[in-house]
Amino acid sequence: MIAATNRQTPQLANPALTLELNGPWQVRKWPFATDERQLADPATDDSAWESMPQPGKVFYADPEAGGKEIPNWNRVTLTHIAPDDGAVLRRKVTLPAAWRNKRIILRFDAVYPAGRFYINGQFLGEHLSGLTPVEFDVTDHVAAGQEAVVAVRLIRRHTFVQMDMVRHSMEFGGLAQPATLFAVEPCHAADYHLISALDAGLATGTVAGTVTVANTGAETVRATVTVTLSDAAGETVAAGKAKADVAAGAEAALPVALTVRDPRLWNDEYPNLYTVEIALKAPGQKAQCLRYRTGFRRLDLTPEGPRLNGRPVKFRGVNHLTYHPDFGMYTPEAWLRRNLKMMKRANVNCIRTHYLGPRCLSDLCDEMGFYLLQELPIDWGTDYIHDLEWVPPALLRLEGGVRRDRHHPSLMVWSVGNENMAKTAATADAGWSHLRQYDALVKRLDPSRPTMFPPPGPANKIKGIFEVRVGDIADTHYSFTLVKDFLATGRLSNPRSWEAEMETCTREEALARGWSGVWFSSEWGIHNMIPDLLNAPHGSIIDDAQEPPFTERNSLQVFQDRLEREWGLMRGERTCLGGAFFPWICAAAGSGPEGNPWGWMLFGEDADWGVMCADLTPKPFFWAMRVAYSPVHFPKRLAWRKGQRDINFEIENQFNAIDLSQCVLRVQFARASIWMTCIRPFRDVPVSCPPGGRVTVHLPLPDDAWRAHLDGGNSALVRCTLLDPKGFKVIVAETLVLSGDAVRAGDDLMPIGPDAVLE
Repeated sequence: MIAATNRQTPQLANPALTLELNGPWQVRKWPFATDERQLADPATDDSAWESMPQPGKVFYADPEAGGKEIPNWNRVTLTHIAPDDGAVLRRKVTLPAAWRNKRIILRFDAVYPAGRFYINGQFLGEHLSGLTPVEFDVTDHVAAGQEAVVAVRLIRRHTFVQMDMVRHSMEFGGLAQPATLFAVEPCHAADYHLISALDAGLATGTVAGTVTVANTGAETVRATVTVTLSDAAGETVAAGKAKADVAAGAEAALPVALTVRDPRLWNDEYPNLYTVEIALKAPGQKAQCLRYRTGFRRLDLTPEGPRLNGRPVKFRGVNHLTYHPDFGMYTPEAWLRRNLKMMKRANVNCIRTHYLGPRCLSDLCDEMGFYLLQELPIDWGTDYIHDLEWVPPALLRLEGGVRRDRHHPSLMVWSVGNENMAKTAATADAGWSHLRQYDALVKRLDPSRPTMFPPPGPANKIKGIFEVRVGDIADTHYSFTLVKDFLATGRLSNPRSWEAEMETCTREEALARGWSGVWFSSEWGIHNMIPDLLNAPHGSIIDDAQEPPFTERNSLQVFQDRLEREWGLMRGERTCLGGAFFPWICAAAGSGPEGNPWGWMLFGEDADWGVMCADLTPKPFFWAMRVAYSPVHFPKRLAWRKGQRDINFEIENQFNAIDLSQCVLRVQFARASIWMTCIRPFRDVPVSCPPGGRVTVHLPLPDDAWRAHLDGGNSALVRCTLLDPKGFKVIVAETLVLSGDAVRAGDDLMPIGPDAVLE
């Protein structure tokens, strides 16, 4: 067996050195008539096996598909699946003859839920982590210019399977992400860790760290590493070089430090990227080059609130559950780009992955401008978080996820696991000890980013948790009662286990222990959102203010109220980094050979939560979220006092880098709202306000007749349309102007309505 490593060999930029294994694979499902090793043997004839595209689904199941009870069914532990269930997948590929005398690496970005790996019949190893990459050096088992047989023994169930959140995966099994064979020279870059940082004055960017060179040859070599930094136009803005003698069979870490003055900064509105190129030369072999993108941004977390690049920042987030209705947990990049484009149209600027997202998601967040909170896969640890046997699998997942994504500028926070709290008081000490170990490992692997530990939401004896005990950013799920109490009193009581024995701390104690003073809600808003059920009596699932079931208010109205109440709190509270609505889209599968009794979509966890349908159709709730997540809000109603000269109101700018002077504020007036859509005349009103600031907007009335109309106690309607510097319609809002006596308390709060228009 070849030992697998969590350190991932960088792939070179030359496409001739990479062989993608995407495409048809031959599949034999369990039960097998023979041993899996024989099925992996190149001599075995697989021509009669089923051909299935990979990455993609080999297995998929949901209890709704059959409409019958399944014995021992458990979507968390998969006890209804036989321990040996799974499949053998094979693919034949011919290695390029030009790869002779090179090292050849086999990498799987994700095999879900787990796999054992073979090449040319040789057993390579096992990887019981369905969301993190695994790779093997297969040089001694293949030959350049000849055919190789790659085989995967897909495992559907294993001891640690619930850590990878299979409850959302609809029992998917298969290659969840691409697999590749690639080649490097005997002396090659085995790893790099170059931290991109921005100084407190925002004037100097640095790229500094080490490039690790491995020499697998028989003699000492003199290796030269050159690192260059280029801007978007391809111009080199910084460069550095390092040399080292690397002994045979050894490694050397070469230090690198680059500096760039006045870099273009990265944020969600202006995702400015640079390219880092690492070139390696050694005598007797071809030069090697690898590239990755980086960006310069600075996130400061203080008790006064979060700031990005020196300005206040608010993460308007959603939870991203990796799933495609046809391909399962494989989300093709083109489809994922469409998905993220819809998020942009909903004014979303932040993604919290609810289990580790695919590699291409991080790339797209860099490019498109999303703040990424990457969740490392340790899920629902109630029954195991204290157990020493589960610590190595947890560390495996943490290291694999951090090493894969730690160079992405979009990645702002490591979300370490999800809802891991010990079951009993007797196991609580061990559970908290393990969580602190996990935090320490993540910080050692990536000291440049903060961490947070998403806690469980309210259930049973637990009224809520505001997690300040581990990590830099406090977190809460679904309930804001504790947050409000803590903000008001500075004191907090949290449970240590599900038995609800409480421990109390003060704000000062939490800060002294390492809390930054900033908080976030990584899950909030879970809501029944079946699109057809617009007139369902209520929809909130976990809510501090549950809607009585027998009212005349429908689920969309309840949803709007919840956005006002909960997002309104997060939006207005200066120490809040923001929140991630749960979820953006549900794991759901369309019709397939397994059948579908519902005619359209089957949903993971049997629920259609989220503001989008699985086929990327926006639901009515999408529009309410789009308005709520606007970085600028307008009042619902305003009081007109006789003698006023114009219409005045205050707005806040929650863009991070856009001054409102760069935007267009387009205004229309109407004396009767029924005619507003027929009003064509408009005027653009100048407004200037820096990010994080507030400004009073003055809207001149069209003429004196309007003033007489309002002075006479009549109403008017003002429509404000805000266009950002790229011409995107951020929000359309209407304000009803009434005589002062007709305005109700609270009318100036955050408006929600159906008047947002998708571009």
